[in-house]
This record gives sequence, C-alpha cells and structure tokens, in this order.
Amino acid sequence: MTYKNFIGLFAGLATFVICSIWSTAAEAQQAITTTVVCNSSATCASTVPGAVAATLRRPTTDTLLRAHVGIFVMHPYSSYVNNSTICNELAARGFTTLCANGPFNGNQFGYYGYEQHLPTIAAGLNYLRNNVTGPAVTKALIFGHSAGAPMMTLYQNVAENGPSACTGPEKIIPCVTTGLSNLPAADGVMLFDAHLGDSLATYTYIDPAVIGNTLGNRDPSLDMFSAANGYNAATDGATYTDAFKKRYTAAQAVRNADLISQALDLLQQRRIATGNPNDLGDAIPFTVVGGNAARLWQPDLSLLKCTQQAHILLARDGTRPNQVVCSVRPPSGQRTEGLSSASTLNINVHIFLGAHALRSNGRYTQTLTDITGLDYASSADTSAANVPFIKAPLVIIANSGHYFLRPDEIIFNTATTTDKTLAYEEGAVHGGTPCSACALQIDPTLTSAQANAYFGDTVKRTMDFYAEWLAARY
Repeated sequence: MTYKNFIGLFAGLATFVICSIWSTAAEAQQAITTTVVCNSSATCASTVPGAVAATLRRPTTDTLLRAHVGIFVMHPYSSYVNNSTICNELAARGFTTLCANGPFNGNQFGYYGYEQHLPTIAAGLNYLRNNVTGPAVTKALIFGHSAGAPMMTLYQNVAENGPSACTGPEKIIPCVTTGLSNLPAADGVMLFDAHLGDSLATYTYIDPAVIGNTLGNRDPSLDMFSAANGYNAATDGATYTDAFKKRYTAAQAVRNADLISQALDLLQQRRIATGNPNDLGDAIPFTVVGGNAARLWQPDLSLLKCTQQAHILLARDGTRPNQVVCSVRPPSGQRTEGLSSASTLNINVHIFLGAHALRSNGRYTQTLTDITGLDYASSADTSAANVPFIKAPLVIIANSGHYFLRPDEIIFNTATTTDKTLAYEEGAVHGGTPCSACALQIDPTLTSAQANAYFGDTVKRTMDFYAEWLAARY
C-alpha cells in the first residue's frame, strides 16, 4: 500500500469513527415550514437573482439547534425546488434548506459553461445568510447532485480563488468572467452521486462509429450497438471484448479531438472575418451527430464497476463497513436513442467548447475500476479540475445502484482539502431511492415486494449520514 493510499484509508476510518459516534443519537425528525421565496424570474429578481423559483424550508422549532446551518441546492438544468429526497429530508433533520431552479432550468444544452450559474448560487448563499427570518443562518453550504456537483465545485473554486481559476491557458476556451468577482465562499461543499461534468459526459457519449457526422452512416467495426460487437438489444446490455473496448475508446478519443479542432477552426475563421479577437462563437452553429448516447460503460457492467480503495459503505443492514465497493446496477445502454436523431446535439461553437469539450492526454481507456487518460483541467466544467483548489470541508455520497462509483472516488482522491469524506449508499439509484432492478440482478427469484424492500430505506441512511457529518462540523 502506498503512503498516499494509507493516508486516504486512515482518513476514511477516522471519518467512520466520528460518524459512528454521532449516529448513536437517533435522527429525530423535525416538523418544517415551507416558504415559497419566489416562483418566476420576475419575483426572484429581488430575492434570488437568476433563479426562476426558490423554496425555503426550516425546522419549526429547531429542537436540534441546527437551523443555523443553511444549505443551498441547485442543479444546472433540472428542477430541484420541490426535491423531497434532498430538500425536505435535510430540513426534517433540523437544517435550513433553500432549493432553487436556476436560469437554465429545462435547458441542458443552452449554457456555454457553469460560470453562467455562479451569480445565482451567490445570490442563494446571500439570501440564506442575510434574508431568512427566525434563527440566523451562520453557516451556509452548497449542495450539488449529479451535474450539480461540477457546477458547485466550480463555484467554490472561483469563490475561494477568484475568476482566474477558470481562465488559465490550460483551458480549451476560458470561462466568461462577467459577474464572477467577489463571490461569497460557502462554508462547505456537499456532493451527491457526483458527476465529473458536462464535458466528461459528452466526451464519453460521443459515438465514434458515426462517419462524416451523418446519421445512419456508421462504421460497423466501431458500432457499440451491434450484436456482432457484443450488444444485446433485448437487455440494453453488452459484453465487449478487450479488443473492441480498446478500438472503441481509441476511436472515441480521435473523434473528440477532431470535433474540438473543427470548432476551434470555425471560431478562428469568425474572428478573422469579424475582426473581433474576443468572439467566442455564440453565433456559429455546431452540430454533433451521435453526441449524447454512446457511452461504453452503460451497457457493459464490467466497466467502471468497483472502487479502487476501501471506503465507507452505508450498508442495507445498517452497518458501515470500510470496503471496496462495487456497483449493483443493471445495464443501461441507449441503443434506441443512440441510433436516432435524439442523440444529435444542435448547439453552437461556444456551448460546445465551453461546456462540452474535453481533451485527453493520449491514454484514454475504460476498465473495471477506472477511466483514464482525460485532461480534466482542459475544461472549467469538471469536478476533478476544481476540487484540488477548494479548502472548504467536502462530503460526497455516491450510489451503488448507479455508475458513478469510480468517478466519485476520482473526485475524492483529487480533492486536497484536509477535511474530506466519501461514503457509498448500498443499492440506491442515481436519485437516492432503492433500486429494485438491482435487487433482481442479485437474486432473480425475488418477488416484486421483496425486490422493493431489499435495500431498505436508502434515503434515510444517506440523509442521516449527511446530518451527522454536518452536526460534527457546524
């Protein structure tokens, strides 16, 4: 075992001991009050500028003395204003939550970078600290689920280190720094089944079988949806050979590099034509056929299956062992979408380069326990590019009924804060609820009722762990 791995294991064990001490006290559920802060862009303009809706939840009596801890929850494109798993459950454990829908709610491919969301996050933190009635919020944290994680880590990086954090020469294209100065830093960062970022998503979704950026024109030797290459259309699962995996990932890296080159060439041509060296390509259409559904690890359960080190498992029997964790997910290939126009991205050059482009370093692969060879620092929109520069306490909980086990371990290992915690929820899907399909993967003889109950109350275990982590620090 290396010194680095030993220190990581020791930190995990220390966290386990701390959390075990806190967990001896039952998590009493608090009655909460729900206040609609605003419900449109117009009404949010004077309260949480940039949001299109925001809801505040507070414990009614604060018997646990936790209401001074406020948590701001937002996602770059999905609605979280009424998210019961996160917003209600944390409030029911005594904390104040402010859950908002951001400026690009319902518009996944409308923003050129997470920097467009940062002023809204700042407004949410300012609201918690300065505008709530009742017990004052003295500690304010940010919470990012899924793609909310890279967005929130970018926020904290810029808040702690300034706008230059996302404008360095290593970036494919620098972030736009309008509104990024003097952002208030959060007191902590909470991540839940964290995504590595939109740029990582697009990189791993790009279909290398597409020829000439034309739908239906495909290279059969690179077709991940072909039975000849190991795909099973009946289950949307696959068993690919090592040779195919190597061929596929190599070609995927080449196509990603080609798309970046094409977009940069178009941008340079526009700058020359307009005489504007600061043009970022907002008016240049950019179409990517096969850009949103051809991720190799989703159908093949042998890829990105397990963590590399031992971590806390929030086990279905109520214990918290420290162990290597493996996914129990079912296959989730996207053949129907991948072979149709649904996988085509109709965006512009700035959106592609700013939010969806990522470089490799020539060693891109996917294996049982890793995804390698990606230059996370080439994009401002990756969790792994931002967490190394964050000093605030960090907690991550990932779900073993999904496929972000190794990605979340990468985020954890990349983080340099002296206070970081990683745990895995056994059998939870991406949203945190129990995975009955996962239970049937383990034991096909289970009845529907048995499968539904197999992993127990995953939401309670997860939110209790977050509550213990918060109570131990704030």
